[in-house]
Amino acid sequence: MNYIILLLNKLNFPQQYVQTTATITAILLFLLLSFIVWYFSKFISKLYINSKYFKLKSIKWVYAIREANIFSVIGYVATGFIANFISILFFPDEYENIRHIVNKLINIYFLVCIVLIVNKVLTIIQIIHDTGREIPIKGFIQFVKIFLNFFAFLIIFAYTIGKQPMYFISSLGIMASVLMIVFKDTIVGLTAGWQLSMNKMIRLGDWIEMPAYGVDGNVIDISLTTVFVKNWDNRIVTIPAYDLISKSFQSWREMQKVGARRIKRSFYVDMQSIKFADEQMIKKMQKFELLQDYIKSKEKDIAEYNKKHNTQDTIYNGRYLTNIGLFRIYCQQYIKTRPYINNNFSAFVRQLDPSPQGIPLEIYCFTNTADWLVYEAYQADVFDHLLSVIGEFDLNVFQNPTGKDLKNINIQSKTDK
Repeated sequence: MNYIILLLNKLNFPQQYVQTTATITAILLFLLLSFIVWYFSKFISKLYINSKYFKLKSIKWVYAIREANIFSVIGYVATGFIANFISILFFPDEYENIRHIVNKLINIYFLVCIVLIVNKVLTIIQIIHDTGREIPIKGFIQFVKIFLNFFAFLIIFAYTIGKQPMYFISSLGIMASVLMIVFKDTIVGLTAGWQLSMNKMIRLGDWIEMPAYGVDGNVIDISLTTVFVKNWDNRIVTIPAYDLISKSFQSWREMQKVGARRIKRSFYVDMQSIKFADEQMIKKMQKFELLQDYIKSKEKDIAEYNKKHNTQDTIYNGRYLTNIGLFRIYCQQYIKTRPYINNNFSAFVRQLDPSPQGIPLEIYCFTNTADWLVYEAYQADVFDHLLSVIGEFDLNVFQNPTGKDLKNINIQSKTDK
């Protein structure tokens, strides 16, 4: 500052304003030089962190250091040391009051840097742990950060006003009720997040559904109070962690784990097309490779039953094959012989309760893949074939009349007139 005063005197600056002007100028120069040093250290750290040495994602700690960018904080510490040196030059001992304030600000700056370094180290630990892990510790790390930052704030505030930190820490009991209200969501979220992790209810990469929140996609992040899900339409949906504990959601993790996905779909058969299978139809059905063994075995069984009970070859008293029964067995044999159906799980075809639309025939089986696109292709392949072959059994699939059907009915009625 003495150099600034000498310069102002040489410029014949009014004496009554020299001291004030020199002080303001020294402070502004101090801040300007500190900012230049800070910006330069930030630029160097960014340049270094983006160098080829930190582009190796395969090495966890290298990737973690790059993501946390800890070198920027180390650069801030270097800025503090240089700022301290600059303060000695600008504010020598004769300017004790200003020197005291500047030193206090530099000390606070160092305390903030220490807090930032601790936060960066915790972030590095979290990234290293969570990389390739199904159960993240992000929520726990976030809680630790909140706890440490809170007490760091108390220490910095106490140092600023010249009080001992214990003066404020001893008052936490009184502040407990206020803290419980302020950090209510954080505490509830932490508890919920801890339960989700410990009970392995949800993991990164899980496919979950929660209709109440419009959720249908993969879990991409689990934070202290929130779970982030990326839907299949690329929307990001946030769910409070507590709601995943208190409300119901559906997880597809086990399906992805075993590599098998269920097909459970039905179509309606027109009941008016159901009939007994006559000799002509049976002879036709015997050409179906999937039905040959079944028809041979069933005809023998039916013949023995009818002979034993003397049914006199009437369809009312005896047992006979039906077209829907043959089609049901064909469907069952068809799905069991497909290479993409996993026969380690249940695979069958069943009739559901009749309805005004007809008799529902349900296909129930599991594919040998959980891949969505492949699964849909396999499912379509099954129903493409079954809906195409059902006419060979003299059965009709029910569907509501369309415009073309109504037009044909109208034309037919006019023709009849």
